[in-house]
Amino acid sequence: MEFEASLAHSAQCLKKAVPLMVKYAIPVTPMNYAIWYCYVSGTQPALNQELDATIAHLATCPPHVARRLFDRYLSERDLALFHELSGSFHGAISTVQGDIAKTLETAQDYSAVLAECYAGLYNIKRNNVESFDGVLNYVERLTAESITMQQEAFSFQKKLEFAYQEITELREALLDSQIQASIDKLTGLYNRGKFDEDVVYFCQSFTDLKQAALIFIDVDHFKSLNDTFGHQTGDETLKKIAAKISRQTEGKGAAYRYGGEEFCILACFSSVGEAVNFVQLLRQDISKLSVKNKEQNKAVHPITASFGMAFVKVDMDKSELIAKADKALYLAKTHGRDRVEIA
Repeated sequence: MEFEASLAHSAQCLKKAVPLMVKYAIPVTPMNYAIWYCYVSGTQPALNQELDATIAHLATCPPHVARRLFDRYLSERDLALFHELSGSFHGAISTVQGDIAKTLETAQDYSAVLAECYAGLYNIKRNNVESFDGVLNYVERLTAESITMQQEAFSFQKKLEFAYQEITELREALLDSQIQASIDKLTGLYNRGKFDEDVVYFCQSFTDLKQAALIFIDVDHFKSLNDTFGHQTGDETLKKIAAKISRQTEGKGAAYRYGGEEFCILACFSSVGEAVNFVQLLRQDISKLSVKNKEQNKAVHPITASFGMAFVKVDMDKSELIAKADKALYLAKTHGRDRVEIA
């Protein structure tokens, strides 16, 4: 999710999010704050729809629902850093709450002085010097209190700006850690941990309007390639294959490095035919890749991959989906490699 960086926008979202959280008895935690900040910002329409439906049904958002919404739309990878930052996040929120309380006390003091002055002015007799002196005294007190209020308001505004900056920096640090924790360092694709999280929701979000598929990809004879040309050439081969998978998958789903020389894709297609065409084109594109071994000064040939594909069905869990795709991959490898098999 992307938040506008302007203070005005943040202030508007703060004014909208906090009262809603209070209204629906939502605990003020970093996760809940992020969800409701996103809600009032309107950056995730699908999140808003699910949250509205939950509130309409339950009149609140239970922790397990909040967790699902957070994982689905906002994402969380590094739990250790998340909890470390949450303490600082709470501290920043507590500071803002304390400043609000202090400002309200000042406003109440000002109101008391104002009431006293009005009462005094009402009781002052007209047309004598003492009366005018009394009026001047009350005006001076009101002026002094007004100046104090302006100073308090200015100070409170500065504290809000500081708190906003602090919370923004904490949020950015958290997001950076989450992103880094979910990326495979060699290929730049999502890693196995991210896949293990995503595949659960992928199965749960099944709809017969789309063909949701898990595709396993295994680089053929990769061990032999490593032994012959060295690990640096092997790494370069993996990076080029990953780049090709990433480009081809864009707009259709997400690509992951499953482990070693094995990759996988979670994607949705309009039909089985479209899915098969997608995989066949990717297989052909990989077979056209050229990786040059610098030490031997020659290209590595051939580069091919085997593909196993399985489609999500009603009530299918991640274990069953993975097992089917893995079985299809095994068939592709035993039937000659550089081919596609469907479970």
